[in-house]
Amino acid sequence: MIPLQRDFSITPGVISAAGTALDMTGLLLTGNDLAPTGSVQAFSTQAAVGDYFGAASDEYTAAGLYFNGYDNATTRASTLLIGRFVTDEAGASAWLVSGSFKGQPVTALQAVSGKLKLTVDGQSVTSSDINLSAVTSYDAAAAALETAIGNKVSVKWLSVQQRFRVSSVKAGADSTITFASGSAAAALKLTADSGAALSQGAAPSVVAETMDTLTRAHQNWVLFTTLFAPTTAQSLAFAAWATQQNYRFGYIAWDNTSAGTIANNPDCLAHQIMTVNGYQNVAMMYGDYRYAMTALAYAGSLNFDATHGRVSYKFRAFSGLPANVTDGTIADALASNGYTYYGRFGANNIVYHYASDGAISGAFKWLDTFLCQVWINANLLGAFATVFTQNQSFPFNEKGYTALRACVIDVAQKALNFGAIRTGITLDASQSQQVNNAVGKEISNTLYAEGWYLAIPPQSATNRTERKLTGAVFFYTDGSLIQHIRLASLDVM
Repeated sequence: MIPLQRDFSITPGVISAAGTALDMTGLLLTGNDLAPTGSVQAFSTQAAVGDYFGAASDEYTAAGLYFNGYDNATTRASTLLIGRFVTDEAGASAWLVSGSFKGQPVTALQAVSGKLKLTVDGQSVTSSDINLSAVTSYDAAAAALETAIGNKVSVKWLSVQQRFRVSSVKAGADSTITFASGSAAAALKLTADSGAALSQGAAPSVVAETMDTLTRAHQNWVLFTTLFAPTTAQSLAFAAWATQQNYRFGYIAWDNTSAGTIANNPDCLAHQIMTVNGYQNVAMMYGDYRYAMTALAYAGSLNFDATHGRVSYKFRAFSGLPANVTDGTIADALASNGYTYYGRFGANNIVYHYASDGAISGAFKWLDTFLCQVWINANLLGAFATVFTQNQSFPFNEKGYTALRACVIDVAQKALNFGAIRTGITLDASQSQQVNNAVGKEISNTLYAEGWYLAIPPQSATNRTERKLTGAVFFYTDGSLIQHIRLASLDVM
């Protein structure tokens, strides 16, 4: 037969859905030397964090709060990112961690013999003959390996992870290590193929450099906080870094000192961050890391697929977390300084535990508003990337501009459904004048009716030549959320 394809050729293809351009994942910075330097680890459950850091670790506690989310949330965070911030003054030592020996009795090691070869701090190291026939525990095996390799390393058995860790005795940026080779390397699972992992040495972390490194390693997150208590200088540096990120990332700072409980205190951390330095995109939490984790848990539990899914951080409750403010005077003092706290509220026979108030420094003022704009902007970016890679073209004329406006409809509709964009919002005279002047025509009525408007100004010949569309603005009405009610009750006799 003559193939029909000679006359009728059908090429299969797919028009991909835009999907979700960003997850509201949280990033937790730890000083724990179990975490590798220069990279980000992703964990999908609290149990996974416990398997790595231990069930008695602060990382495990933080993960529990994070993955539990806020009470009655319809979804929960699917991933927690953990990154290393080197807090040791000497810096971090390079280490080589073996593959897992979970479930293997120590007797399996007794047959291991041979040598290990690796490079430590730039120098080749060959062990003496290794013979583990007499060891009766993994700790004893670690001691035997340390003796065989020599004084350039320390060897430790990580009982939680069920792995050996070979560390350089040197700390700092010059501390380096490689995977092992040699006749005993595979049996001891110190090769890449057997599941071993490396972490190179590092100097004490500098905030901006570390954040830039971690962001290059992983960008699918929004809010970050620290497990350790930063110095004031470090807190200010984290706030400065967040300010410089064009409203893309937010810093959840925490302070468990009493300074915030003194009304209008110029010496408290919140005053230094927000008033003295004017840093933006920072939410100031009263309490330790657990209270900061609630903001990450809240963000990760927002369901952007749910109709009317938007809720404020205020009024959210987090099971298992005790209220750290129970006194109205202290609550007022914290509020005067710009702190958010987890309070015990009550009147008559009604008692609730919930967060208050959920403010974030800068233009967006509230955590939910900040998170909504991150989501909208990320998804607008994703929408344009999707259509421009689907073999479509957009000319510099009204037809092209109309097609571009159509690109944002799905994002706008999803934002409307969730509540990130609201219709029926009446702009005041100043707002109406600003948006109308910016576009050069009346759009306040469109914003009231539709909730959004994509303005594309006329483009110059230079822009056409360079194929760059500039000056476009996506206007939308957020609508905000009611968080306080002042009501008069009048008995009409």
